[in-house]
Amino acid sequence: MSNEANIINKKDTLNRLLIYGKDYLWLLVISLICCGVASLCSVVPAYVVKDLVNEVLVNKKAQYIIKISELVIGVMFIKGVFSFSSMYLMQYATQRILLKIRSDCFDKLLKLSLSFFESQQTGQLMSRVTNDVAVLQMLVHNFVRFSRDIIEVFGLMIYIFWLNWKLSLISLIIVPLIIWLIQTFGRKMKKIGTRMQEKVGDINTSLHEYITGVKVVKSFTLEKYMLDKYEASNEANFKITMRGHKINCAVTPVVELFNSISLVIIFWFGSQEVLAGNLDAGEIVSFIAALSTMYKPGKNLAEIYNTTAQSFGAADRVLELIDTPIDLKEPEEPVEFNNCKGKVEFKDVVFSYKKDETILNNINLCVQPGEIIALVGPSGAGKSTFVNLIPRFFDTTSGEVCVDGINVKNINGSDLRKFIGLVPQETYLFAGTIEDNIKFGRLDATQDEIIEAAKLANAHNFISEFPDSYNTILGERGVNLSGGQAQRVALARAFLKNPKILILDEATSALDSETESLIQESLDLLMKDRTTFMIAHRLSTVVNADRIIVLEKGRIVETGKHEELLEKKGLYYQLYTAQHKKELEQAALLP
Repeated sequence: MSNEANIINKKDTLNRLLIYGKDYLWLLVISLICCGVASLCSVVPAYVVKDLVNEVLVNKKAQYIIKISELVIGVMFIKGVFSFSSMYLMQYATQRILLKIRSDCFDKLLKLSLSFFESQQTGQLMSRVTNDVAVLQMLVHNFVRFSRDIIEVFGLMIYIFWLNWKLSLISLIIVPLIIWLIQTFGRKMKKIGTRMQEKVGDINTSLHEYITGVKVVKSFTLEKYMLDKYEASNEANFKITMRGHKINCAVTPVVELFNSISLVIIFWFGSQEVLAGNLDAGEIVSFIAALSTMYKPGKNLAEIYNTTAQSFGAADRVLELIDTPIDLKEPEEPVEFNNCKGKVEFKDVVFSYKKDETILNNINLCVQPGEIIALVGPSGAGKSTFVNLIPRFFDTTSGEVCVDGINVKNINGSDLRKFIGLVPQETYLFAGTIEDNIKFGRLDATQDEIIEAAKLANAHNFISEFPDSYNTILGERGVNLSGGQAQRVALARAFLKNPKILILDEATSALDSETESLIQESLDLLMKDRTTFMIAHRLSTVVNADRIIVLEKGRIVETGKHEELLEKKGLYYQLYTAQHKKELEQAALLP
């Protein structure tokens, strides 16, 4: 990227960040004023050195020591007060800005469709919202340091020019070279900073994969593989981090070298000025004191530039997430949808994740309120995609999905989904109590309603056996419940929601026969008087469906009741007989 493009990119990023700070502009202004006062106080010690040398050491006027001491102590007290005020106010504004940025990141994640999450690594997303935003704090903090140091440098520079303009010009000869070095290091640090955050995201991804897939890892003895993968990410992060530290470590000695060269020249020329009578002893000592005081903020500016360049890399990653276009946009003028009867229609629906990969093709189906529809077909036929279009987790490529005659694209997502209940194959329970997890079905539910929902889901008995009953704390994803227990808690959640449209995505496929029978009993009750779409792995569970829809390669190839489809001896017949034969063979092996 060219220097000009880099400058434009940084300017845009900085402008975006400043927009976040507009509500705290008054705090930032007060902070900068306090910072300016504190920085200007740094000029006083260099100034009093002149009188200390001339009046006390040369002219032997001891009474000046008390006056100088009082002045220095008073000025340093003022500097401390204003420095504290500046830093505190800036930190307050910084934390409020970061809070808003984190909230905007999470808000954007809530608005993005499933397609986005399916194309992203969880660890990278977590890194952007946590690590990258934390690095932004460095950027805002550096803004304070920069303001303080630049004011201090300019104040001291004005003072040394007032003392002797010739010496001042000599001291500034080296500045352009130092600025060039700082910019060179800064460009490298921005690139490295972006890569550092990416590597942290890789580490988070490896850690997240292990924690969420720990059972699979242990059952397939993949510990060594996961360790190697984690260590590879860790090592890559170490290498790129050390590259950044190498540049940061090089800045200080390089700047110190050039400052030392400048100081030697000043010593030589200053001595000549004193001998020629153009400077007195106090002035040359004061000049060197001011120059030495200027060295620290000058060195800080070099370090700030590099760490700021690294922060811009993190800022770009955060803003990239915030700027991610929302592919499922809410309608500008949504249709009012306060009541749902449960009629669902697919009209010439085509869906593709990618342009050259059609998942559903020319789907036409009309489902009446209260009808139970079973979706069957080979793996990859498009069954899950089919049901995901109803709550508008995805948008159709073409055609319409309508609920009660209204295109779902014209209904607010929250208005639509409050009438739709989903019971997935893989039950997801959140951290918290059993009651909390059931209550997600309807947040304003009473205790009695929660218990009634649990009873309908055949969950009340096992919940009551826990010492803390409904207040039992669940581990992450409900790991301290069995698969059947977790599924019944999810069913209780669905009962509590009382949806008009119910989606069952292979809700019993991963359960043993006894548990499946218990849950099927609850499912039969849950499906009553609701429009139901059920994806079934075991075809024996769909024989009582009002209609069975057979999908193959994204198309509806057969429709009818169980007996009708068996008589046709088409794909459904093949799937059913193959599965039934397998079940009989397995039963024959039992003692």
